[in-house]
Amino acid sequence: MKLNDRLREYRARQEAGDVPPITNDHLEVIYRHAHRLADSNVAERVLHAGDAFPEFALPDESGTMVTSAELLERGPLAVVFYRGAWCDYCNFELEALEEAYPRIRELGAELVAVSPVTMPHLRAAIRRNRISYPILSDAGNAYAARFGLSYVMDPELLQVWAGFGMDFRKINGDDSATMPMPGVFLSGTDRVLRFAQAHPLHWERSEPADLVAAIEALR
Repeated sequence: MKLNDRLREYRARQEAGDVPPITNDHLEVIYRHAHRLADSNVAERVLHAGDAFPEFALPDESGTMVTSAELLERGPLAVVFYRGAWCDYCNFELEALEEAYPRIRELGAELVAVSPVTMPHLRAAIRRNRISYPILSDAGNAYAARFGLSYVMDPELLQVWAGFGMDFRKINGDDSATMPMPGVFLSGTDRVLRFAQAHPLHWERSEPADLVAAIEALR
């Protein structure tokens, strides 16, 4: 099953009330703010294929620094931005990418996932989704902002999440209330983006098969 087919099934379950504690009242707020983000033409500021790839040095779940320079010495590099293990849509995406990861490595490329959450939450995502590729912490969404992905969550939306016991000051380790739009970017070894997709509607994601096809095209 394609990733977005699975996401559509999950969204339908939410709307049917089969995924407590989320209710239709919660979804109304969540959907409204997602569509407001999409309608703001935010995609226009996101990096596109052909743009220069922003280099990074970010810590993994153990605090070890991982650099794009080192990874790009081995081959093309895919960077996936996700919100956190608290987001079920993100977990589905991480699982689907794990399924595609052997093929990505077979093609000589590398994959990293990037999230604003703290190291303990990175470890939770690795355990929950049985991830074998690196997951890196982007404090304050500073790296996501370089791709044009970072935005500030509305207080009404924060109130919904708080009702579920979610405090992003603890989850993300800062009080910026920023969040990254989900996105997938592929850099060639020449530091030029060859694939770039962002999703202001967080229930939509890039298909791993499309990323793999872009890597194959680099060969």
